[in-house]
Amino acid sequence: MASLSSPTLSSPLSCSVCQMFSYSSSSFSENGKCIKCNLFVALEARVSDLEARYRTTEKSVIVSKSPVAGAVPPKAAVASRPPVVPEQPGGWVTVRRRHSPKQKPTVHHQPLHVSNRFSPLSDTPAERPTLVIGSSILRNVKLATPGTIVKCIPGARAGDIESNLKLLAKDKRRYNKIIIHVGGNDTRLRQSEVTKVNVSSVCEYAKTMSDSVIFSGPLPNVTSDDMYSRMSSFHRWLSRWCPDNNVGFINNWTPFWGKPGLIRRDGIHPTLDGAALISRNMAKFISRSNP
Repeated sequence: MASLSSPTLSSPLSCSVCQMFSYSSSSFSENGKCIKCNLFVALEARVSDLEARYRTTEKSVIVSKSPVAGAVPPKAAVASRPPVVPEQPGGWVTVRRRHSPKQKPTVHHQPLHVSNRFSPLSDTPAERPTLVIGSSILRNVKLATPGTIVKCIPGARAGDIESNLKLLAKDKRRYNKIIIHVGGNDTRLRQSEVTKVNVSSVCEYAKTMSDSVIFSGPLPNVTSDDMYSRMSSFHRWLSRWCPDNNVGFINNWTPFWGKPGLIRRDGIHPTLDGAALISRNMAKFISRSNP
């Protein structure tokens, strides 16, 4: 039985620069380099040539702009007197008005009084803004309090709020008050102790970039008996933990309980009237906490 013989392969060719090898000689040039390396060498040579031209051009521009020693600036041309117009026949003489050379009108500048009817200008620094940050519960929350920023992050948990605060801290942002509304998405994980640790962490970090921290309590969750029980337990824990840790607490549970017109059909998010109620609760708390 005749044995099968494998085809003989030629020895591979290797590039002297990148050490790439190939069996095809068309991938290499006569100098032993692959086509890609030759292209890179040509591009580097082109870049070096352009850099040399740029430096030469830059030096010539600098030399041309330098003032010549002993050069005298050109003098303004002396205006010559207009020629005398001879008398015209019939006794008529053309009279031309003589203008003074380039006389600019005198402008009397009056001092401009600048004022702001909302906040008088003074040397006192501007008041820091108030930041309201939280989950999608804040989607339609609007506060008329001056300098209030509402930042809604749909699906956010306590860890996400802390990460956003750290991004703001990198820009050296500091606030008068920070109001946090979070916890509903954390409670769905059914890890109560982890939720408590994360809420404590975000509140402690918020204290480092604001004068006071306020926690907006959860809304009644009626999607299921289990979620209602967990959110109710979370609400009770917050109402005790916040005062003990120098964190303000806004009670949203009591105003929303038993009022279906304030919560949407999904049993989670507030209606427009519910968002307006949250806004009023926050505004009242801010006004009470202001000196």
